[in-house]
Amino acid sequence: MGRTPGTVLSGTPSPASSADGAQNSAHRDAWPSLGDGFQRRHIPLVGSGHPSHDFQQLALGLRAYRQQIIASNIANADTPGYKAVDIDFQEALRNAQAAANVPPVSLTTTSGGHLSGQSTGTQPPIPLKYHVPSQGSIDGNTVEMDVERAKFAENTVMHQFAMDRVSGHFKHEIEMLQSLK
Repeated sequence: MGRTPGTVLSGTPSPASSADGAQNSAHRDAWPSLGDGFQRRHIPLVGSGHPSHDFQQLALGLRAYRQQIIASNIANADTPGYKAVDIDFQEALRNAQAAANVPPVSLTTTSGGHLSGQSTGTQPPIPLKYHVPSQGSIDGNTVEMDVERAKFAENTVMHQFAMDRVSGHFKHEIEMLQSLK
């Protein structure tokens, strides 16, 4: 993940590190997991035969999820006590790839009337990291608008790149199908 100078991501703070540790815990637990971020509303590319397609789908989903997080930070720039969060994109992508390579669990049938099936498994949650501002604010808000705007712009470009790669795959598939006529 490209970081602008002065941007530091910390791990999950302990309740002792802030006066409102319980609020931080509740705030952290309110964020969706990787499974919530990847709502399947399209034909999945995972398992389509080419490893780069799987990678691009994971990258696209993570970029969209990060875009939501950054947009939330910007929207809460004036909220007293709001703690800016982000994800380490590289770490999240490695975790998602590792989880995608785990084979599905086969379910055992104990009777002929049982349906056979496979568990698809769930994606692990993406760990959120709190942003440590270069200069604190009186109201406890840690959103730095310049940093968030830079992250938003960088992530937008990378999201568009991933979108172009995925749409290029579909364009290639359509061209192949049209050439069969």
